[in-house]
Amino acid sequence: MKKNILGSVIALMLVTLACGSVTPAAPAQPGVETIVAETFQALTAAAPATETPPPAPTQVNGTLVAVNNISFIIPTEIGSGAQAEFVEAVPLSADMPFWEIGPAYNRYLIQGYPLQGTFHQPRIFVYPVVEYIQMNEEIAKVVDSLKTLINSPGQPMPDHLPFLPAFNAAQIFHSNEQLLTFQSGGGVRFLTQYGQAPSPVNNSELFYTYQGLTNDGAYYVAAILPVSAAFLAADGNPDSPLPADGVPFDWNNFENIEQHFELVKQKLNATDPNAFNPSLTNLDALIQSIIVSTP
Repeated sequence: MKKNILGSVIALMLVTLACGSVTPAAPAQPGVETIVAETFQALTAAAPATETPPPAPTQVNGTLVAVNNISFIIPTEIGSGAQAEFVEAVPLSADMPFWEIGPAYNRYLIQGYPLQGTFHQPRIFVYPVVEYIQMNEEIAKVVDSLKTLINSPGQPMPDHLPFLPAFNAAQIFHSNEQLLTFQSGGGVRFLTQYGQAPSPVNNSELFYTYQGLTNDGAYYVAAILPVSAAFLAADGNPDSPLPADGVPFDWNNFENIEQHFELVKQKLNATDPNAFNPSLTNLDALIQSIIVSTP
């Protein structure tokens, strides 16, 4: 997707606020924006004050990333830092597809992630809701759908879950759905895969995603975090070997594709959260640490 990067902040620990980045290693000195945080209490103390105090966080070891009005902790099992990027707005034009149109927003690429070479990069996105809807009316449907999910706990999940960033591809299935709050709001996390053509669920394209809204409705928080399961093939190549307990994909009869997705979904739902790589528990902890404060 075409996006002009207005500025990048390399967040890999021990860099001063003037540099606008993050890194892990030696203890941070007063005035340094990013520190190595041993607990969520450390994150709360370092973050700007908010009108409503965030919920009491769970302790976790990790690296604090704090850039502008957004902060979060990356558990040590997931990564060592983040590259923060400010992405320029893409205005409406006659030759621009709807999924490309949007406001300026903040994006964070997780560094040192345990899975490399996957189809998606591990990233967190924070979008301004009002500006996005003003520029792209299709986003209002996504936001409304997410609000319905958040306000209807215990209800069955719809066939297609709300999702940003917008893709030129379809959500082919979802599993492991769970409503999850973060320090400044709430939303839903789930596993999914997107595609433009028939393909088996595989470890190159499968990812954990979070779709959330801040309590004031001002920001949409999204995450794409690749994840793998032991019973899936490495990728969607027909020649890639399938583990003995994997779910076969019939490349000759695509009418059976829904059965493949349903069987994989059942196995993913039955998998221990800590058996995934990285574990869903650590991915949830990352999401739960997010603070989006008023600029």
